[in-house]
Amino acid sequence: MTKYKFFSWSAILLSVLLLVLPRLIPICNGLMQNGSPMHCHYTYQAEFVIALLALILASALLVLRTDEARLLSGFVILLLGITVVILPQTWALGICEAGGCQKTAFFSAIGGSLLALAGAGIVWLTWRSNQFHE
Repeated sequence: MTKYKFFSWSAILLSVLLLVLPRLIPICNGLMQNGSPMHCHYTYQAEFVIALLALILASALLVLRTDEARLLSGFVILLLGITVVILPQTWALGICEAGGCQKTAFFSAIGGSLLALAGAGIVWLTWRSNQFHE
């Protein structure tokens, strides 16, 4: 297995993990005083969409053949991983101060960081192989 396929499969597995993480470590299901869901509900809805996009792009990496497409997909996966880390921050969407959301945010930050590293690895390998071909 090449390094490129290793990073591609890592991105796929991390994306799947981020998709099911709120099911494995549930977020709180509390309501605010006005009856609307807590901030963490919206944060993890956004993270679900981002993880789904990352899964689609990471799956596409297995069939992409041009360096430009691989480079772009890896860069977008890098950005999506950074977004997963940023969303639970208080200056972004935020999460609850107490409850199970803190544990979910911790593992989500680890998964998002690893996803960003996988995207950076894909970008680096693609760029490096393109430099050797010229």
